[in-house]
Amino acid sequence: MKVNKMMLAMLAGFFMMGGTAFAFHGGGVAHCDGCHSMHNSADNPRAGSATAASLMKGSDASSTCLNCHNGTAGYHINSANGANMNQGGDFFWVSSNAGHDLLVRGNVVTFDPDNKGHNVIAADFNLAVDGTNTTAPGGMMASNMLSCTSCHDPHGQVDGGTSNGALPISVSGSYLNKAQPAAGTIAGNYRLLGDAGFKQITAPAPVATSDGSGGKFVNYGQGMSDWCLSCHPLYNDNANMHPTDVSVPAAYNSYVKTGDFTGVAATAFDALVPIERNVADGSTLDPVSTAGVSGSEQVMCLSCHRAHASAFDNALRWDSSTSEFIAESAILNENSTTLMANGAIPYYAGGVAVDVATKYGEYQRQLCNKCHAKD
Repeated sequence: MKVNKMMLAMLAGFFMMGGTAFAFHGGGVAHCDGCHSMHNSADNPRAGSATAASLMKGSDASSTCLNCHNGTAGYHINSANGANMNQGGDFFWVSSNAGHDLLVRGNVVTFDPDNKGHNVIAADFNLAVDGTNTTAPGGMMASNMLSCTSCHDPHGQVDGGTSNGALPISVSGSYLNKAQPAAGTIAGNYRLLGDAGFKQITAPAPVATSDGSGGKFVNYGQGMSDWCLSCHPLYNDNANMHPTDVSVPAAYNSYVKTGDFTGVAATAFDALVPIERNVADGSTLDPVSTAGVSGSEQVMCLSCHRAHASAFDNALRWDSSTSEFIAESAILNENSTTLMANGAIPYYAGGVAVDVATKYGEYQRQLCNKCHAKD
């Protein structure tokens, strides 16, 4: 009788779990068989090469990640048409799928996917090595080694991992108050970003908080620029290059758009020009805060760039090179194809497409002016 009762309890638990959605990444190492296939069996086959390293289910590390993250919306980062609107950007723009001609000041210019972001190598998804840069700009990391796992630790280790005495990870550190770590545990890093000592990374993982897995709203705490400098160290020259980890000018609050300086601190935040709050505890960050500058905020790499890729040169958040006015960007007025009609979204913030002419005006110049207020 005891055995029967035990079996009934187990079955009841099983069926109760069947109606529950569990996160694949819980902040630390995920389900092993989600990324690896021990036997390449029918119930857990490999999607890529049967000889992939570490029994990965894709032909390489990035392909393994994209087995889940390829597509549009939510936690997807590689669409077929440039339609994703998460803050990191869309790898579509560095793929051959993005090839088309642009009309720039009367000249036909071929879109260059080698200059739109991080060219991660994912053979199963036609994402190839950067054909222009052999090493990371401003650094020495070889381009032919770049993958999703160059930045993200697939096993989610924090402070060197549990093997070095760190506490176990019980929840993701990506979300505000989604869950708090249980006693004797810690939260994982934001987006499983690698800590100092992971591969080429030399700085602690940055602090940030998102509204959810899709990452449409992100508020940054601290450490982003130092972390980026792990691969781009020569850009750490504030005397001759745009400085980071410096205070955001007070003009950020008053600047609304070209000719409009009526902004107030409570609503000054612009997700197309995000800032770092200089906060060390991600659980205190509100990912949908509209507040601007209060005194401690800093400029960071992602104030101007997207982490993955964008429609614009150097993965910038806005067009800095094809037109004086961002509403007249060549990407919005392409010559031979109609990206926008096919769903591509070059400007986006807060989970919505941004009509820059409506939001800022037809004659809005570079969004550098959010801090520098030159127009």
